[in-house]
Amino acid sequence: MSTPEPGPPAWPGTAPSASPHAPLPPYAGPGAPVAPPVAPPVAWPPAPPVGPPAAWGAPPPAPGTDGLAVAAFVLALASFATSLLTAPVGLGLGIAAQRRVRRSGAEGRGLAIAATCIGGVLTAALVVGLGVVVALGVASTASTASSAGSWPAAGDAAGAPGEPTTLPWFELAHDLVPGDCLATAPETYDMSDAGVVDCASGHATEVLEQLSMAEPVRADVTEPDAAYTALLDRCAAVAERLVGSTALPAESWADVYFVHPDQWAAGDRWAYCVLSTEPAGTGSVLAGTFAAGSAAEV
Repeated sequence: MSTPEPGPPAWPGTAPSASPHAPLPPYAGPGAPVAPPVAPPVAWPPAPPVGPPAAWGAPPPAPGTDGLAVAAFVLALASFATSLLTAPVGLGLGIAAQRRVRRSGAEGRGLAIAATCIGGVLTAALVVGLGVVVALGVASTASTASSAGSWPAAGDAAGAPGEPTTLPWFELAHDLVPGDCLATAPETYDMSDAGVVDCASGHATEVLEQLSMAEPVRADVTEPDAAYTALLDRCAAVAERLVGSTALPAESWADVYFVHPDQWAAGDRWAYCVLSTEPAGTGSVLAGTFAAGSAAEV
């Protein structure tokens, strides 16, 4: 009796769908070697794309121009428009900007160096200019102090502590003539501070006469001087002769301006006799047109 060939099983209903695995080899009968199952191919993941290195390993971006260097350069240039007043600020900021640029690596080193150079030169010019102004001011003050003043009036303490005891050097003006009217009463020995004006306008002083000197005024001002007293008496007599005391303002005085003792030794022998009034008068005493100011005592 023959053995029936095995056939496909009788599945009730619809046969199952084919397996996703590879098909089995055909049956070769009993005793045939069985082939090992073939595994499906492995689906390896795709290789990662090759790109630039990670962002954390990239060098940092370079910094821009340093703001302090820009400010220093602007202030250094502004010195030309501010009378050099911003030059020291530009110099200081330029030095600080150079240090900061060196540490940070930012741009602007050229601006910082330029600001330092410009600010340094202009700061030096500013210092020199201020020194010249101060020196001129001191010289002007010393010159005024050396030539200012008049002969001590009666009752003044000549030679008091802090006051000069000798006449300062001066050279009396030699271009004045009797009849010249001066805008103000001279307060310097050389009369250089009083300008000549038209007598028709208001004036404080008029030159009445040029007196000749028989002896010099002493340089020592600590004691009364007979030579000066004699000149002053002669000048008062001239003023009283030319204009009566009743026609003068309440504040009026005759005064003399004499040559320095050294100038007298060099051959000069004159002194100016002047009449000063307050308030200012108009007209000329020598021309007979003198009129006292509003506070005249007639």
